[in-house]
Amino acid sequence: MRCQRCQGRMIQDNFLDVHDDTGVLDFQGWRCLNCGEIVDPVIGKHRNMPACQPLRSARRWRDAALTA
Repeated sequence: MRCQRCQGRMIQDNFLDVHDDTGVLDFQGWRCLNCGEIVDPVIGKHRNMPACQPLRSARRWRDAALTA
């Protein structure tokens, strides 16, 4: 597997998360040998999600129209 950041080699690694609220303390993921990038199942899932459009505030756009 190649790192998306630096194209370096990624190895599978075990990680420990002591601040996790789900009760799961350890998980498996990938770590880059060159830059240290970490990809776990949650990070991978979020990166594969389609990008959403930011919400537009009606007040923000109304105020911008008044100043223009």
